[in-house]
Amino acid sequence: MKTLVISLLAVGLVAGLVCGCQTAAKGPSDQELINKVVADWKTAATAKDLDKVMALYSEAFKHSEYGDKAGMKSFIKDAIDMGYMENAEVNTANMKVTIEKDKANAYPIELKATFGSATIKLDLKKEASGWKIIGMDIEQG
Repeated sequence: MKTLVISLLAVGLVAGLVCGCQTAAKGPSDQELINKVVADWKTAATAKDLDKVMALYSEAFKHSEYGDKAGMKSFIKDAIDMGYMENAEVNTANMKVTIEKDKANAYPIELKATFGSATIKLDLKKEASGWKIIGMDIEQG
């Protein structure tokens, strides 16, 4: 009987240790989520899909030249309508993501199209709906 009790205690202890070592599955990291936003932005921009591009921008978006989200949408629409985004290619191979609490930036993102080329830095913020673009710097080259 004593051997049975010891055996049961040993099995219980081992089971507890094994179960205790398992953690609940975590979702994607902020880095992975930001990389997905940039990948989605890249896909939408090269496809010239204005609605999908703008879905990635925050309602709080601000830019010194284009103003708010509506101004950015107008700028992108005009660029598409005038053919400036034809043959667009986006290179993120050299991109680095810097995260500080609920804000991040992704830079450099290289964009080439019929307009020429530009290097872009996206500023992002973690909102209730996920990471959104809140600002950007564009250096034409």
